[in-house]
Amino acid sequence: MVEAKLNREYALRMIGVGAMLVIIGLWSIYDGTTAWPKVNADLARVRPELLATNLTAEAWIERQEDGSTQLGSYFLKAGLKMPSKLVKKLSELRLPEARTKDTVAVAQQQQMVRMLFEKPIYSEHDLRTQWIQAGLALSLSILPFLAVLLKVGRRFYAEDAGLSGSGFGSRTICYTEIESIDWCKWEDKGIAVLRFKTGEKVTLDGWHFSGMVALVNAIKTQRPDLALTKKTESV
Repeated sequence: MVEAKLNREYALRMIGVGAMLVIIGLWSIYDGTTAWPKVNADLARVRPELLATNLTAEAWIERQEDGSTQLGSYFLKAGLKMPSKLVKKLSELRLPEARTKDTVAVAQQQQMVRMLFEKPIYSEHDLRTQWIQAGLALSLSILPFLAVLLKVGRRFYAEDAGLSGSGFGSRTICYTEIESIDWCKWEDKGIAVLRFKTGEKVTLDGWHFSGMVALVNAIKTQRPDLALTKKTESV
């Protein structure tokens, strides 16, 4: 008797994908409810001191000899971590070298810096987006787990008497009932489709189920007239 059952490698990969999606979902919830609101709260604590100055974006993030920055010093003084998102936004406001002496451009940039400090780093839209992302990730995480669950108890058997097991509908099917075999995906993907005289179809997937190659070979032995040949391969 030849048996084909759930491929352990396939199952582990699918479980890994599902776990990754769960982590993404939980991380998104954490960002939306805890991490990002805390960043906003940290900025709110130092906002009055930041707005009391009138520095350019370059001056805020320029590295000193000791590696510190003006922006970082304000947060450090308050016992807080400088938000990387704020640094990134300030970097995006930097002027090209050719415009650093343009007083109008510098004044406009300083105004944009003040506007940046006046607003939360993460908007309400950003926070809502994290909830949407979490919902999508957690919803999608069900699919790989479900795929494994639906296959974990499925079995395919090839015996002298015929084909049996839950994969074949939990009944014994004689080899003579096989009308044809679709081999078009067998060489590339390890997938063969059995067509029975009753009109039923059963897909034999060598990636999802280990032992499927041996089972297919057993079918070829019983039905050599349906075996894969160069002629059937080109059809």
